[in-house]
Amino acid sequence: MSDVFQFLTTDDLRLLAEKAKRVTHLAGEIVLGEGRETRGIYVIRSGRVRVEKRSGKTPYLVTALAPGEVFGEVSFVDGQPASATVIATEPSEIDVLEKADVLSLLVSVPGLASRFYQSVALKLAERLRATTDNLAGL
Repeated sequence: MSDVFQFLTTDDLRLLAEKAKRVTHLAGEIVLGEGRETRGIYVIRSGRVRVEKRSGKTPYLVTALAPGEVFGEVSFVDGQPASATVIATEPSEIDVLEKADVLSLLVSVPGLASRFYQSVALKLAERLRATTDNLAGL
């Protein structure tokens, strides 16, 4: 989890790990559906997933994610439903950091909110740069 939240302290990571709920998905199972409410932030422990966006009935691959990567952070930040569908491409274990649990920690642990949102902002910036490069054909 430390790769995803690089600005968090060891204690911060421990607190989040204690709150995480581990779920298992078989290959082909939908982990998160486009347009659906999200439970929080998802961290892939093992396995792989693909992220798809639909245009009409046609799904388009957005990206593939591997262990240590995160999804659901956009919905966590903006409160909107999922903007894409996430599907397990192989058996996967995923830690779910439920929104209520994370928000409770953010208000009760001094400095955690700043470190947490700085980590999320960096992850979103990395994704935006990668998307921009892909669109530009780089």
